[in-house]
Amino acid sequence: MLRWFLQSIIAPALALIASICVGMLFLWVTGYPVFTTFQAIIQQSFQDWYGFGQVLHTTTLLTFTGLAVAVAFHAGLFNIGAEGQLYIGAMALGIVGYYLSKLPKEVVMQVPSLLAIVGLCLVAMLAAGVYALIPGVLKVLTGAHEVITTIMMNFIALAWINYLLRYDPNSFAVPATVRTPAFPQAFRLPKLSTVWPVFQGSIVNCSLFIAVGAAVIVWAFLRFTKTGFELRAVGKNSLAARLAGIAPGRLTILAMFVSGALAGLVGVAFVLGHKGYFEEGFSAGLGFLGIAVALLAYNHPIGVLFTAFLFGVLNYGKVAAAGEIPMDIINILEATMIFSIVIVNRLMSNFLQQLAKRRLAASG
Repeated sequence: MLRWFLQSIIAPALALIASICVGMLFLWVTGYPVFTTFQAIIQQSFQDWYGFGQVLHTTTLLTFTGLAVAVAFHAGLFNIGAEGQLYIGAMALGIVGYYLSKLPKEVVMQVPSLLAIVGLCLVAMLAAGVYALIPGVLKVLTGAHEVITTIMMNFIALAWINYLLRYDPNSFAVPATVRTPAFPQAFRLPKLSTVWPVFQGSIVNCSLFIAVGAAVIVWAFLRFTKTGFELRAVGKNSLAARLAGIAPGRLTILAMFVSGALAGLVGVAFVLGHKGYFEEGFSAGLGFLGIAVALLAYNHPIGVLFTAFLFGVLNYGKVAAAGEIPMDIINILEATMIFSIVIVNRLMSNFLQQLAKRRLAASG
């Protein structure tokens, strides 16, 4: 109970306080206004429903990438490839949208909306999951470290998509653009404003509920299923897991597939929920930011929801702060705060390990 309290409550709180203090110190040292900058960030996010809706949309995207990274962490893997995997998932939807645009509308509209949306979600998850399998298989078969392979897979994904949109003779893009044809309106996720008009104008959509559901499902999978227990056992100590009869290789591949599939849901939120089509360059580092989200949440799936919201506030609020200080300084501020979170988390992990050793020694 004490460990859970320290790890789930105290550690994230300390990391948050430390990141704010370090951020304020950075602004003070560089000569920019400290309190007005943070005040602008908060006001931008909460002064009206539109701003709050924008924050919720960013929260949705970061929940998917945070969960993707967290699942891999639980299996002892460091998936830095969420950025490439989410692009693959989104591009898969874009390709489906391209071929749908070639069919007669009468044929397309005969497909029930709900069935089409579910099918498209599976397409994005399957494409991103299979793409994430490659580093997992390489790790099992050759021992190639997933950090290296997932980084390289990011570059490959971005370059491949760039080719498909710009240079492929049969480009999937609408002529003179870097986006694919739009999906029929019936195949898109509804905006929240259709249910709650206060969100009118905001891009937040029903993928928010998918994100909440995904967090709960991942938590239940890790906490209550045999496979989830084995996956966590491999992450804690693969040698001990192997001696207990668990096959680490199988779980490594499974963890990478699930991780990639969760990252692919970002494509669902963007393509089906926001734009209605795939557009090159839409992510702007969401996959990498998911690493910080997962770390601050200590890889707890439900905690990812809350830390994603926190980063959503910071990410959207910095638009307002741009009126106070240059955007480059804001980006450095954000990176500085993320660094401080990682450091505090590392120190807390070391403290908890030492605490566990002392309690074990005291018990004889």
